[in-house]
Amino acid sequence: MATATKDTEKEQKIFSVSKSQWYFVRQRLKRNKVGMLSLNYIYFNVLLAIFYPILIASRIADNRPGLERGLGGGANAFPNLRYPAGTDSNGLDSFSRLLAGSETSILVALVATGLAYFIGISLALIAGYYRGRVEEIIMRLSDLFLAFPVLIFLIMMLQIARSPDAGNNPFATTPYIMLVAILIGFFGWPGLTRLVVAQVKQVGSLEFVHAVKIIGASDKRIIFLHIFPNVLSTIITFAALSLGGGIIAEAGLAFLGFSDPINTVSWGVQVQDGLARLAYNPEQVLIPGFTIFFLILAINLFGDALRDALDPRLKE
Repeated sequence: MATATKDTEKEQKIFSVSKSQWYFVRQRLKRNKVGMLSLNYIYFNVLLAIFYPILIASRIADNRPGLERGLGGGANAFPNLRYPAGTDSNGLDSFSRLLAGSETSILVALVATGLAYFIGISLALIAGYYRGRVEEIIMRLSDLFLAFPVLIFLIMMLQIARSPDAGNNPFATTPYIMLVAILIGFFGWPGLTRLVVAQVKQVGSLEFVHAVKIIGASDKRIIFLHIFPNVLSTIITFAALSLGGGIIAEAGLAFLGFSDPINTVSWGVQVQDGLARLAYNPEQVLIPGFTIFFLILAINLFGDALRDALDPRLKE
C-alpha cells in the first residue's frame, strides 16, 4: 500500500509539472500574433466544414443558379453579390461548393493524420524503447514504406474502387473520403516513426528512466508515463506537416481525376473543372486554389509558432 501511495504521489507531481509546462506553452503561444491569427483561420475553416449546410439554401447538386440568369446566375457567371465566387460551367454555385469542399479536405486530413499517428507512434515507442532486433525490423519496415511508390498505389486503389466491376472488391462500398483518408494515413507513418524513435532513445538513456527501471516499474508504465510525455512536443509539432500533407494529397488526387465528383465535393475537383475556362474565368481556378494555399499556409505557420512555444530555445 505504501508503495502504491508513493507511486500515486509521483504521478500527481509529474502531472502537475506537465500542467504548469502547458500553461507556459499557452502563454508563449498567445504572444505570437502570427500563430494566433493562423489558429483562428484554422478554427474558421473547421467551423465552416461543420456548419456549412446551414449556410447554403439546398443540396450542392441541386443548387443551380444557371436557372436564375436574371438574378446574377447562369453558367460561368462572374462573382457577384448573389454568388460571391461566381458559378461554374454547369451553373452550380461555386461558393456553396467551396464550403462543402472544406469538409472533404479537413476530414481527410484529420482521419489520415490520426491513423498515421496511431501506427507511427506505436511503432516508434516500441522500437525506441526495446531497441536491438525489434528496432531493426521496424526501421527496415519504415524504409520499405518510404521507398514505396505511394502515389501510384493510391491511384491504382482508387481506380479499382471506381471501376465498373468494383463489386467484387472490398473497397467498392467504402466512401471516397474514408478510402482516401485510410490510404493516405496507412502510408503516412514512416517519417514520424523515424523522428520519434530518435527522441525515445534519447529520453530512454536519461538517468531518471534508469532509476524508474531499478525500482521495478513495468515497461508499459515507463513508456506511457515517463517517455511519451517527454516526446509529446515533437509529436505535436510534426502534426502540422501531416495535416497539410493530407490536404495536399486529397486535393492532388481529386485534381488528377481520381475522386467521386457525384457524391463528393472537393477543392481539387473545382480546380480541375475550372482549367477549361482559365482564360475566360480565372476565378474558377484561383478561388479554390488560394483556399487550399491559405489553409495549408495557416497550418504551417501555426506549426512553427507551436514549435517555438514548446521549445523557445529553437528561436535562438
